[in-house]
Amino acid sequence: MIARLVVAALLLCAPARAATATICDAVWRDGPRGRDLPVRIRLPDGAARVPAVIFSPGLGGTHTGGEVWAAGWAAAGMAVIQMEHPGSDAAVYAPGGTPEERRARVVAAASIPQLLARIGDVGFLLDELGRRRHEGACDLTRIDMDRLGLAGHSMGAWVVQAMAGQRFGGNSARLQDMRLRAFIAMSPTANSAIPPDVQFGSIHRPFLVLTGTRDGVPDSKDPAVRAAALAQRTGVFAGLPADGRKAQALFAGGDHMMFAGNRRRAEDRLGRAVQAASLAITTAWWRRWLLGDEGADGVLDRPPVAPGDQWQRK
Repeated sequence: MIARLVVAALLLCAPARAATATICDAVWRDGPRGRDLPVRIRLPDGAARVPAVIFSPGLGGTHTGGEVWAAGWAAAGMAVIQMEHPGSDAAVYAPGGTPEERRARVVAAASIPQLLARIGDVGFLLDELGRRRHEGACDLTRIDMDRLGLAGHSMGAWVVQAMAGQRFGGNSARLQDMRLRAFIAMSPTANSAIPPDVQFGSIHRPFLVLTGTRDGVPDSKDPAVRAAALAQRTGVFAGLPADGRKAQALFAGGDHMMFAGNRRRAEDRLGRAVQAASLAITTAWWRRWLLGDEGADGVLDRPPVAPGDQWQRK
């Protein structure tokens, strides 16, 4: 029954004829910041203008990460740009060095300076999309700069939270980018030291959260420890204002890497189900808020989640 629901939802949220896409790989140079940013652009074939979604991967991710999401969204009619962030990319987990040195690399990569660098990368990418006319065979003038979305997994979700308007105190409002119309955060993280409504209460654009009950939750025998870890994931949705444009899918048994969008994480039955349902929901989300397709509300009203999963809207 659940498998049939997933298939039906995918059919509902997809266009009548799935778009094929041109893929263009490139490295864009941000001269003032001295950063070379690998990108993969998926542009649906045709001549029509299309919305665009930017994807920021988790710690250790590259511009090929999130390929399941990227391919699915492009088939539904969106341009998708997958990013790679120097300093928190695959080099973090490269072999070599002592265990202490490897741990130090991870700590340095998962830091506030690297988060700010990632946010700067997305801002640079948005500037370049408005400036460049072509990248290889991809006609970038077809991208509609008034219909842009941002998605990210794990550390990439931190980028989403910040650019949507998360409040960290001080001058955090400057991290917002109002060029972005809608957001999806996969495996996000709330700061447990700040009330959720203080952090996320000023986000007034469409925002979707995907997470699971085992998403980074330690295998501790202490239920308080497990509950605190899960609260960090679900605290983002809890703090968002109820304006009819916020939603959260919480998958029973869903673990952290199921939301990375990598095909190898759909090897078992649960992983395949979570990934299929996540693709259906996120595709419907972009179709609703970037394409203006009110028909996508049919999926968002009754998404393909299994018994034991939780779907919330507010």
